[in-house]
Amino acid sequence: MNARDKDQPSQSNSSRPSSRDWSLDKLLSNSCFHQVRRVSAILSPAELQSEIAKVDEDGLPLIIEGCHLLSKWPTEMFKVDWLLKNVSEKAPEIATRNVHNSTDSKCPLPEFIEKCRALPKFAPADETERLYGKDVECPPEWEKWLHESDVLPSEVLLKNPNNFMQDLPEKQQVETLMCYLGIGDTFTAAHKDLCASSGQNLMCYTENNGSSLWFLTESSSAPDAVDYFQKLGQELDLETHFVTVEELSKAPFRVYVAEQKLGDLVLVPPRSCHQVMNSGGITIKTSWSRMTLKGLAAALYHELPMYRRVCRPDTYRIKATIYHALLNYTNDLQDTM
Repeated sequence: MNARDKDQPSQSNSSRPSSRDWSLDKLLSNSCFHQVRRVSAILSPAELQSEIAKVDEDGLPLIIEGCHLLSKWPTEMFKVDWLLKNVSEKAPEIATRNVHNSTDSKCPLPEFIEKCRALPKFAPADETERLYGKDVECPPEWEKWLHESDVLPSEVLLKNPNNFMQDLPEKQQVETLMCYLGIGDTFTAAHKDLCASSGQNLMCYTENNGSSLWFLTESSSAPDAVDYFQKLGQELDLETHFVTVEELSKAPFRVYVAEQKLGDLVLVPPRSCHQVMNSGGITIKTSWSRMTLKGLAAALYHELPMYRRVCRPDTYRIKATIYHALLNYTNDLQDTM
């Protein structure tokens, strides 16, 4: 089951979101924006564990940088050529979205890559198609590497005892591990990760200086972000609006900005409102969600009531997750007696 099926904003040509004239330094020259803190992937396991815990406790985004410099980083496996050779035959077409009109379609991977490489860096005003590969199934080889390579801290992985998503029966679990293939001026609209989950996003491959610009809030700003979106005539939980830099600069809460490059792992805290704009050449990212105890509580008391208001489904089955988690803990306790 696909965990993400987001509607992108449909805007006129004159108001299309674009990374033209953007740079991290230029954005940070605005005193309203704050840089996302970075730590090195070569920190000790204990240090990384402490940093990851702070993301959930303090609700601030974090980037673990330099993952691609570690010895077990699979450079060849993350390349486009590997995907074309190993994925095209198993999955002839990938899910794509035309960011100019929000239409979804299927496209053969070789054709998608060819189109991306033929596009200019920025979308011209008269352009009618710019495809973003969204919610693409992650190759099993990549998933195996994530969990067996020891490159990423175990605390952020799906198969971690502190990820309550694993408490659901296997048939009820939602697939959150996805890949995203983008080109400059493709984007993901402002949103919060589903059901107060914690988000992880790893930049696996780039070409021609490809990167992604992130705008994020801290967890505690979620109510203020909802109110601000309504003042803009938008509904945050419908995920249909890409906020302009001007709008963000006037926001009544702190906005954090980061440029995600090769080997950067972005950690998104629960309820953080964020949006992503791709820049430059092709970027390939893989992302997944995990559910902490704090996230479960936030989902139950804050997110689910809003979902009911906007008629949005409880994709991660929060109440069922809580039930099965309690059941599993009870069984474990009984086994020790």
